[in-house]
Amino acid sequence: MPEAVLQSRYRQAIALHGKGDADAAEALYRGILAEMPESFHTLHMLGVLLAQRDDLDESARLIGEAVRIDPSVAAAHANLGNTLRLLDRTDEAMAAYDRALRLQPDNERALKGRGLILWQTGRREAALACYEHLLSVKPDYADGWIMKAAALNHLGRNDESIACYRKALEFESASDPAKIHYMLAALGAEPPPAASPIEYVRDLFDKYVRRFDAHLVNSLHYRGPQLMIEALEACIANTPLDIVDLGCGTGLCGLLLKPWARSLAGMDLSPRMVEEARRKGVYDELVAGEIVTWLATQPARFDLLVAADVLIYFGDLTPVFAAAHAAARPGALFGFTTERSGDDDIVLNSSMRFAHSENYLCRLAEANGWAVVSNAQCELRKEKDIGVASTVTILRRC
Repeated sequence: MPEAVLQSRYRQAIALHGKGDADAAEALYRGILAEMPESFHTLHMLGVLLAQRDDLDESARLIGEAVRIDPSVAAAHANLGNTLRLLDRTDEAMAAYDRALRLQPDNERALKGRGLILWQTGRREAALACYEHLLSVKPDYADGWIMKAAALNHLGRNDESIACYRKALEFESASDPAKIHYMLAALGAEPPPAASPIEYVRDLFDKYVRRFDAHLVNSLHYRGPQLMIEALEACIANTPLDIVDLGCGTGLCGLLLKPWARSLAGMDLSPRMVEEARRKGVYDELVAGEIVTWLATQPARFDLLVAADVLIYFGDLTPVFAAAHAAARPGALFGFTTERSGDDDIVLNSSMRFAHSENYLCRLAEANGWAVVSNAQCELRKEKDIGVASTVTILRRC
């Protein structure tokens, strides 16, 4: 096929890719590669497209091949770094970012990706320096101000963090102002909302899914599912139960609940978490949705409702308690975990999670038709190597 035709097809593929028609763009890219298998630009852009479709292994292979053919293009090294980072191939990703920055010291993708790895591996000061470099290149980049704000917050420089979040709000590129206002509220700069913004929570866990289990268990020493089961064991009869795992995540609780289940439903706000839970093969039903809204469609369905590490994203728990009561059969149990706030009913911490007092939980339970079976104080996880004061609560529907 003449080269001019292939170039025309490549331009068409790029246009379709830019418009979001991934299927048509991929077909054109692959058609070009069938004729010209060492086309640097086609290999690179098909690799980028496949990364966007979450086919990360093939993306890394294709962009890696492009880089082998022409190692002089900084953008290709940066995109390879992004794919390798998402595959948790951290050292290789850093090497790719470093190659990009040697070729183009102000490459925005490489600076952002390098900063994210430095952040995730605990090198906060180095991450902050990376974000500052990024913002010197692109001062109107709202996400850059947000990342800088998060680093400053972690370093205890809260006033500077607040200023950076407010700076992010100045730009139209701020993807979701509600998230930024939520972060400002967590730093005490604005009144807290009734709950975490849905988009914030969905985004957080969609991005977290690949390293969720390992990070929770190995890094944060998370013990929520085990402590929940221990608290429930004293209350569970031998008869099989219809159970729902609210905020099921990847299914860590579901694995432990399965032996008690006649039926086991799981639901989560994050579609990617739901897909990961599906792979465990323990749920009879899985739903992506918002807890209160979904429970309203399940009248008197469940004998046991479990919400481990979920209510930390709600301030006012009244809607959750009421919706759970409507979805519970008489005598049903509702087990959940919370973080302890001390004497204040509800506190939004700088961790972006809500904490609740034991007194508040008991008052609210009684007001919404629940009797308190047990309240066990514990530490569900570590944060900065310090145990997070938490509670495992079991209620029974009156």
